[in-house]
This record gives sequence, structure tokens and C-alpha cells, in this order.
Amino acid sequence: MMFFLDHGYRVIAHDRRGHGRSTQTAEGHDMDTYADDAAEVVKKLGLKNSIHIGHLMGGGGVARYVARHGKGEVAKAVLISAIPPTFMKSARNPDGVPKEVVDGIRDGTANHRSMGH
Repeated sequence: MMFFLDHGYRVIAHDRRGHGRSTQTAEGHDMDTYADDAAEVVKKLGLKNSIHIGHLMGGGGVARYVARHGKGEVAKAVLISAIPPTFMKSARNPDGVPKEVVDGIRDGTANHRSMGH
């Protein structure tokens, strides 16, 4: 964010519901709701021709936002190490990543990462 600010861009960041400083809620924790929430921020601020950047799960949120609300409103979308809205194999996503692979990624992240000093 600081890089873009230093290069003259207006930067807006929002916390997804239930994350960061946003209100903790038991409902609406799905990509469609996250995209709809982002659309409300865009509408409230009157943003046009904006660039949406998402990292990790935020990348999935940007993809869903652009699909649901971005027509004619989004200049560019940037996905950085993005986790798509539907990642793991399921009945709705038969070409997804098998659960065993996802479990291996989780294990590696939690238990086998470098502890640099």
C-alpha cells in the first residue's frame, strides 16, 4: 500500500466482515457476501475506473467482486498468490485440488516452515 501511495495513487483498504477491525459477525462469511460488501464500499466512496488488488484469500474476493459488480467499473484486477473462491475439490468443483493436497499445504504451513532468525 505504501508503494502505491508513494507513487501518487489513492489507496483504500477494507477489512472483510469478521476480520481485522470490522464487526465480528456469525453470518455472511462467503465470497458473494464479501464481494457485495466491497461493492458497498465502492458505491459509498463513488469510486470509478479503480484497480482492485487482492492477496491470498483477498485475490478470490477480487475475482468474485469483478464477476459480480465490476462490469464497466473496474480498470484492472491484480491477484497476488491468490486463493480462488473455490479451491478444494468438491461436488461443485470436481476439478479442484484434492483435500489430501490441501491438508498437506496446511501441515507444511503450520509445522514445517523456516523459522528464520
